[in-house]
Amino acid sequence: MKLNIVYEIVPSNFAEDLDKSHFATAGDYVLENATIKAQDVYQRVRKQSTMPLLIIGSDTVVVNSEGTILEKPASPKDAIATLRGLSGKTNTVFTGVCLIVGAKDGSETVLIEKAVESTKVEFEDLDDSLIEAYVATGEPMDKAGSYAYQSLACFFVKSIVGDFYNVVGFPCARFYQMLRSLHEKGLV
Repeated sequence: MKLNIVYEIVPSNFAEDLDKSHFATAGDYVLENATIKAQDVYQRVRKQSTMPLLIIGSDTVVVNSEGTILEKPASPKDAIATLRGLSGKTNTVFTGVCLIVGAKDGSETVLIEKAVESTKVEFEDLDDSLIEAYVATGEPMDKAGSYAYQSLACFFVKSIVGDFYNVVGFPCARFYQMLRSLHEKGLV
């Protein structure tokens, strides 16, 4: 991001193994994943910090037109099947964001703020040779929904309705709104 803020990336140890069937919506699912990730990191770093903490947890999934949550593919074969299913249809990208603001001495959690962003992505019709060539690049293997709009998959997208940045990895406008809210409360 371009905020000129000094930060450190601390990966969560959360296994991301929640049962999707326990959630009413994909938004609820990503929000819970984002919250657990943020809480995991906060619990590990809060006692070591000499400064106030702002922990950001996020999680993204793609939901196909049938309502199935698509995460990262398990194999190239899985990626091919996923992309065939997205071809010529509209999918929705959901990102959950959880912010935890911690006290300077690490003694307490001051605030937890959460939000979900959703963006519609309409795909062109993709033929099998294009899908197989794309999967052979390896690019989709660590991407929710088996595609990276910010790279080669940009050629697959007919239209986007909503936050472009949500599709490429993080909902910047929603995050900014959350930061402004925290700032107005005097917390950041």
